[in-house]
Amino acid sequence: MKHGLAAMLLALAAGGLAAQEKPAGAALYATHCVACHQADGQGAPGIAPPLAGNLARHAGSGGGRDYLARVPLTGMVGAITVNGVRYTGNMPSFAALSDGEIAAVVAYVLQEFNGTASADWLNAEFVAQVRKQGGTPNDTHRARGRLAAAGS
Repeated sequence: MKHGLAAMLLALAAGGLAAQEKPAGAALYATHCVACHQADGQGAPGIAPPLAGNLARHAGSGGGRDYLARVPLTGMVGAITVNGVRYTGNMPSFAALSDGEIAAVVAYVLQEFNGTASADWLNAEFVAQVRKQGGTPNDTHRARGRLAAAGS
């Protein structure tokens, strides 16, 4: 009986540690993003574009970095084409999340689905600067168009 209880407590503690080791961005993604963009970041055809393999190129430029933070802050409206598929859904704003939470979920997407080794630039202070700039979902859509025209 004592050994069974000890084993059960050890298993519970190990489970709790495993849950704590999961990055904050992963939990936020599961809560706020997975319904549309799916657990593997591949999106839902015609509804939500894939995040996997499509965002790392933006991390290399100032405008791209702003865009990556702006999408969850303001949301985005307007048709986009990703991998030859047109999407007309609207990305909602998650501005109610803290700057640190926005940074964590974007960093998770960049690292988990785009192979970005480091997103050291992406922190709460960076997101706070982007948040101060303000903007609308339409502004974010226009920013995406400028990035596409610039090739990033």
